[in-house]
Amino acid sequence: ILLISAGPGGRCCLTPIEGENRLGSVGKMCPGFEGCIRSSDGRELSVGEEGVLWVKSPTLTVGYWNNLAATAEIIQEGWLNTGDAMRLDDDGYLWFCGRRKQIIVHDGSNICPQDVEEALMEHPAVDQAGVIGIEDAVHGQNVHAYVSFKSGFDVPTVPELIVFARERVGYKAPEVLQVLPSLPLNAVGKINRVALHAMSSRH
Repeated sequence: ILLISAGPGGRCCLTPIEGENRLGSVGKMCPGFEGCIRSSDGRELSVGEEGVLWVKSPTLTVGYWNNLAATAEIIQEGWLNTGDAMRLDDDGYLWFCGRRKQIIVHDGSNICPQDVEEALMEHPAVDQAGVIGIEDAVHGQNVHAYVSFKSGFDVPTVPELIVFARERVGYKAPEVLQVLPSLPLNAVGKINRVALHAMSSRH
């Protein structure tokens, strides 16, 4: 049985088999767990609104070791701030919108880098894609993408690939796109956004 699930790194992940899998959703809360979507000011949001997922359970961590300040930032009145941007649908399914710290704010709109990466990865020639936000005095942040290409494919030009992304994600498409031989990865094989930020600061 193939099940779609989500959970924070370094924690146990439980995947209940009740209910249907919905492609793109990370599923429902497990029995014994409570969850709610909150705005940046702590207000609980309605169905369909994007915010941060907070969770509560009897097995919740008590906090960071010897770091009361960090614990106070993520645990409030028994609720844990996951840092994940999510929305909840009418049937109680959660939809992942990105890590809150990774969200790109462009002209007041929230852009999930994973949305842009997935659009770029739809091109048959693209092997890897990584997207970050670069500070901009006018727009707040601009969408900056890095890609690598597969061998044996017709490679698009940078403008062509930006248009390709724009046809799929509209205003979320990158303003800047750079081609690399390969993208840096972290210890678990994911795109290393810290390295991409360091790379962008050198240019």
